[in-house]
Amino acid sequence: MVHVVVAGATGLIGRELIRQLEARKDVEFTALVRKAGRLRSISGRVQEAVFDFDDAAAYERLGTEIPCDVFLCALGTTIGIAGSPEAFRKVDLEYPKALAERLAKLETKPVFGAVSSVGAGQPKGLYLTTKADMERALVDSGLPYVIVRPSLLLGSRTEFRLGERVAQLLAGPFLFFAKMLAPQSKLLWKYAPIEASAVAHALLLTCLDEPRVGSARILEGLKLHHPIFSIGGE
Repeated sequence: MVHVVVAGATGLIGRELIRQLEARKDVEFTALVRKAGRLRSISGRVQEAVFDFDDAAAYERLGTEIPCDVFLCALGTTIGIAGSPEAFRKVDLEYPKALAERLAKLETKPVFGAVSSVGAGQPKGLYLTTKADMERALVDSGLPYVIVRPSLLLGSRTEFRLGERVAQLLAGPFLFFAKMLAPQSKLLWKYAPIEASAVAHALLLTCLDEPRVGSARILEGLKLHHPIFSIGGE
């Protein structure tokens, strides 16, 4: 039985990860949560581990009290919610970095799947620079990893974001014409909107179903929209 641990399970992609893990019988899965009970409406099987990301001692539970073969990190916030650039970087960089450093100390190294963002390869501004720093920390950890870089995420968020709501209304026609007119365009699909469920599927496919020992993969564009393209390649 494979043990999967999810951080950021109450977010848009995190909830999709829990839903898809719920449907699998080959895994046991634990969500690191600040408060217990928020995931029971999604899954009856999920184990919730109340976890204080600001407590250095809490990380020692990973690989001991909390078994971990695959770690999926969907942690993320916005500056508006976090309240400051420092608080934003704590959630999007410092927590994932601390998690990776802890897991890298284990005798058997788990696969680490992380949610980043399109544009992190050539970052500008606080958001993308933070994502790029997170990716670099994961690479430097020495863990086998899969990084996904989605563009605009489609799905039902718990909080209202006007810009994203408008973009989601335009996403349907955009994707329809993209599939019809440019199904193999690397540039177009790099920035194409994507369902959160598809991002979760890509992570589970590459981290669980088709993992490679020592894997180091970054999925964006066509390889994220169609993760089967990544199997056996970069």
